[in-house]
Amino acid sequence: MNREEIENTKSLAEAVHKIFGNHIDSRSYVLKTESMTESLAQEYDAIGKNHRQETYQRIAEDFKKRTGCYGVNFPRTAFNVGTILDIGCGSGLLTLELAEQTNGNIIGLDLSEEMISLAKDNLARRSQEKTKEIKEFWKKIPEYCKPSQQDLEKLEKNHPLLERINYVRGSVYELEETDIQNINYVVCRNALHRFQYPERALEQMYTVLSHNGKIYIRDLRRDANWQIILKRIGEQRWQTQTLVQDYIGAMASMFTTEELEQTLLSLGIKEFNLSSGEYLPKEISAKEGLNEYAEDTEYVCIITKT
Repeated sequence: MNREEIENTKSLAEAVHKIFGNHIDSRSYVLKTESMTESLAQEYDAIGKNHRQETYQRIAEDFKKRTGCYGVNFPRTAFNVGTILDIGCGSGLLTLELAEQTNGNIIGLDLSEEMISLAKDNLARRSQEKTKEIKEFWKKIPEYCKPSQQDLEKLEKNHPLLERINYVRGSVYELEETDIQNINYVVCRNALHRFQYPERALEQMYTVLSHNGKIYIRDLRRDANWQIILKRIGEQRWQTQTLVQDYIGAMASMFTTEELEQTLLSLGIKEFNLSSGEYLPKEISAKEGLNEYAEDTEYVCIITKT
């Protein structure tokens, strides 16, 4: 795959034809598989850990703002937000951020065995880091305030994050047949386009949602300005061409906002709000090198189950 040729393409259709040989004129599924496996899983995990940590923080903040997830930042004894299901969680980096910014129990679901393994590794690593931070803090407080040896042993054995996050390998199409029920919030970020049957996926997400529960979908728009979409690839993705190939293949299966609206209405889902992907609150700005161009290329859809 020649970078210069791809960057000189005039449209998504032209880029897809150069890479995959497919002719597309509407939403088309050109990816080989719905799940990310082997080296692709490793590459997405690496780019997430090295270049997207602040992006995950902004997404979690945006999720809270748009859904009114009011239990956030409260003590665990206060009002609890319930269970949050992270669909297509990948290596679990957004799942971790949702756990740190809310007091809910989090389920991360992904079809890829490799991604679930990476997610569990990332959870173990993050819990160890947090445990170390807490122990360093405990050293600084007065002796009479310090926790007991029993508390210390409990922390070392099982950091609270480990109690609140559960990663599950499974299919979004089979949620109704699992124990994943009565979900208060569903988060589906950059995953809807990977589903070959998005209507079935949306139907299943809605089915397991509790009354008044909300679905937060954030994804790219296939009809976004092509030159901005090319800029969004970024130098970090170009260092591994399989990421670029997957990125452009994924673009072919993205929804336009009009298509998503019609899909939801066809499923009988009427309570939803579609808007641009601008992050809320607005004062949270991007500082890292991987520019997402969220306002120009992404949409956010909030679905409420009534």
